Amino acid sequence: MRRLALLIAAFAALVVLPASPASAHTVGGVGATNFHTTLSALSPAAPGVRLAVIENGSRLELRNTGPTEVTVRGYADEPYLRVGPDGVYENRQSPAAYLNQSRYAQVTVPPGVSPKNQPDWHKVADEPVYRWHDHRIHWMLNTLPPAVAAAPTEAHRITAWSITLVQDGRPLTATGTLEWRPGPQPWGWFAAVGLGILAVGAIGALRRPYRALIAATVAMIAADVVHAAGIALVTPGSVLDRIGAFVGGDLLQITCWFVLVLALLALRKGYVVGAWLAAGGAAMIALTSGMSDAPVFWRSSAPFAWSAALNRGTLAVTVALGFGLLVALPFVVRSQKAVAGVGSDGGGEAGEAAVPGDVGPGVGGAPAPPTPGDPAEPVTPDDPAGSGTPDGPGAEDPAPVASSDVPRRRFVEIAGAAGLGGVAGAALGYASAPDRPTEPVAPPTRTGQEKVAFHGPHQAGILSPARRQAQGWIGAFDLVDGAGTPAARELLRRWTDAARALTSGRRAVVDNLISAGLGPASLTVTVGFGPTFFDKLGLTRPEALAPLPAFAGERLDPARGDGDLGVVIAAEDPLVVQEAVRTLTRLAAGVARPRWGMSGFGAAKGSAADDGATQRNLMGFLDGTGNPKPAEQVFVTDGPAWLRGGSYLVFRRIRMLLDDWDATTVDRQAQVIGRRKDSGAPTTGGTETTPADFGAQEPGGGLVIRPDAHVRLATPAFNNGAAMVRRGFSYADGPGDSGLLFLAWQADPRRGFIPVQRRLVDADALNAFIRHETSALFAMPAGVDATGYLGQGLLDA
Repeated sequence: MRRLALLIAAFAALVVLPASPASAHTVGGVGATNFHTTLSALSPAAPGVRLAVIENGSRLELRNTGPTEVTVRGYADEPYLRVGPDGVYENRQSPAAYLNQSRYAQVTVPPGVSPKNQPDWHKVADEPVYRWHDHRIHWMLNTLPPAVAAAPTEAHRITAWSITLVQDGRPLTATGTLEWRPGPQPWGWFAAVGLGILAVGAIGALRRPYRALIAATVAMIAADVVHAAGIALVTPGSVLDRIGAFVGGDLLQITCWFVLVLALLALRKGYVVGAWLAAGGAAMIALTSGMSDAPVFWRSSAPFAWSAALNRGTLAVTVALGFGLLVALPFVVRSQKAVAGVGSDGGGEAGEAAVPGDVGPGVGGAPAPPTPGDPAEPVTPDDPAGSGTPDGPGAEDPAPVASSDVPRRRFVEIAGAAGLGGVAGAALGYASAPDRPTEPVAPPTRTGQEKVAFHGPHQAGILSPARRQAQGWIGAFDLVDGAGTPAARELLRRWTDAARALTSGRRAVVDNLISAGLGPASLTVTVGFGPTFFDKLGLTRPEALAPLPAFAGERLDPARGDGDLGVVIAAEDPLVVQEAVRTLTRLAAGVARPRWGMSGFGAAKGSAADDGATQRNLMGFLDGTGNPKPAEQVFVTDGPAWLRGGSYLVFRRIRMLLDDWDATTVDRQAQVIGRRKDSGAPTTGGTETTPADFGAQEPGGGLVIRPDAHVRLATPAFNNGAAMVRRGFSYADGPGDSGLLFLAWQADPRRGFIPVQRRLVDADALNAFIRHETSALFAMPAGVDATGYLGQGLLDA
């Protein structure tokens, strides 16, 4: 019996330990979770248009019973779906059509698919309703956000999301939040389940167990039916879909119920085989269905139609009854064998070995062995001795049979071991490439005489020249006290005239001889306005120019960030850059004073075989591979006239912890970035420009591009199509102080840098090797013609 106790305990623990939400009752592949997706509003409201979060945050459902169709915009603001009276059409040129097929976007977007291509519509449904995995509304990784991992018992707002729909040319905006809500402590439920197992197992110690077995089996069926119904009712789709969820996709659920119904019939007639059927069916439900749903005990949300307390309660009853009936089984069989042996005339002694259910009719003579294939002889629940005489009012229990008593010590051993094994299993489940050779260097070429056009619809320095210059300076100026709009207007005129002269190779300040004898060297001067510029001058600030929010874990130096006026100067020669810096600084005297300035560098033109190749940063990786194409997406197309054709610049000084990085293997570095160090190709293979296969799996399981890889988290497909052109510079200001002057150009930081950075600070593996130290945001106005000045549309208005 002790061996049996150990076997049951080990079996219970081994079956419980592998249980996970993935094998549990799920809706759309999502089971119990602490992540909550909430739809706050669809504004403005549209008759017949209903958008809902379904499947515990896994998918969205759009139903349009109105007279005109609704278009859903994809991750790059391209048309993705059309839902209307004629059914549902999907744009096969939208990356969302492929990425949304999987909860974690583990698919490959076919080559040639681009949100900029003409839509290729295919009908996918006849009814005006569609459900899809929208990766803007749920957490995309298998790891927790760092803030949650650091404080999992606290509530966190992870992100605010928005999705654009269009009906009759009118935008409809759906907004919502993704939050972390910690679940309850499960220990009370574990204790209740353990006590329940002991209580149900005690049925085996009863001399007359059949009525109790019937009651336990009925309770088992009822609890599991309620539990399954609660899940089926929140399953989206047709009635047949919900029926399928109710009975289980593989029919295991209904098969177990059928076995339990047979058990009831056998127990009602007194067959011992009924105890076997009850224990088998109940244990199967508890192990394959009940225990795999155990995370509902410690998670705050699960797919269930009624209250979380009812969900947890029915699950606790299911598990306790399933394990309890399994514990009771050997004692019921043993006691009934003993009773049968004593109740036979001349039969064997109590406890004599016999086939389960082999009990005599209680008349003279030894009990006849059962014929193979025949049902076992009945022992009625009211007549354990097999006399066939049912109990009635006044009927007497049979005399106690000492030899039929189940030893209590052994019962406690088995029941306790099985109960502890199951509960312990649930508790544990809760607690639980070489570098390529260097390319040959091309002979140097003369670059000092090259010019970049200053005039045009866009300011130079954002996308032109196509190749980022080798030297750069980024800085900010603050207006002096008392400087108003007229002074600012005059300053911008002076700066514009100076930039015209310098970029054409002429000197703007006669006695500035810093770059005497040098050509313009592809010089660009780009100027913009910070949020405080508008506040000081009483001008209307663009909505997208709101100060950047604080990001978790950052400790920024305010003295080296922000500013009223932002300036980016770049050229192929450092002396040319510095002459431009000194010129603008001298011209600003009396109107604006320098706030901060930083110098950076890149590869010199002519030092590589291909000047158009992506440049490397100080970590040794190519930097800028994922820049959007066409890059013109970074220019503002709406809003105030002075800003149309301009762009927003987010600047960050990012220190790289190069000692730690260099101590990391090249293979691990590739895992952190998601690209190879030598070629810049994604770790899924190909070349630098090969699209990354975010769904590729390792031979032994797991994603090739890790969930926390930088390229996965920063890719536009997973960030609402966020488009940014990065044209940063490396810097080296002394031992231990090297890194990147990060410049990101975009049409709207609210849809570009901000959502991307929120994802990166939460989960990026690269965070272990970098520190953001300064930050700034500027609105860079459109370009000018030969007679205007930068910002004229703003300051002359």
